[in-house]
Amino acid sequence: MKLTKKAEYAIRAMIALGRTPDGLRTIAAIAKEEKIPKKFLEQILLALKAADLVTSRAGPNGGYRLAKLPTEISLGQILQAINEPLARGVERSSRRGTKDSPLDRVLADIRQCLAQRINQITLDELAAEGTTHEQVQELMWYI
Repeated sequence: MKLTKKAEYAIRAMIALGRTPDGLRTIAAIAKEEKIPKKFLEQILLALKAADLVTSRAGPNGGYRLAKLPTEISLGQILQAINEPLARGVERSSRRGTKDSPLDRVLADIRQCLAQRINQITLDELAAEGTTHEQVQELMWYI
């Protein structure tokens, strides 16, 4: 499964917020630190806010913070918040035959396993001290 840039940016923004659980982070600070286009990050954070994963405070001392503890936020919740299909790419390239073929049942099992695993990975694990941007990108290829 290969994630979109939107999904990667959402995960990286949430990791940045997860590493600062006590304070607010501005869009500008997250965008600069994570090298995410600011306008795109604004859209992503609005989607995460609508899903109750982050909260915001307006004003000169405002910014974004996690709405829950990092241990209570799963990778699956982040992906669902931005409407990222959880099992894109785990499907047949052609639709010949019936939906109940052995191949379709195997692919359905793979999608179910993938969804379960994505929902087990917590933001706390992703934001663990020492997790680098490169490791996050590597993780994206294994999900």
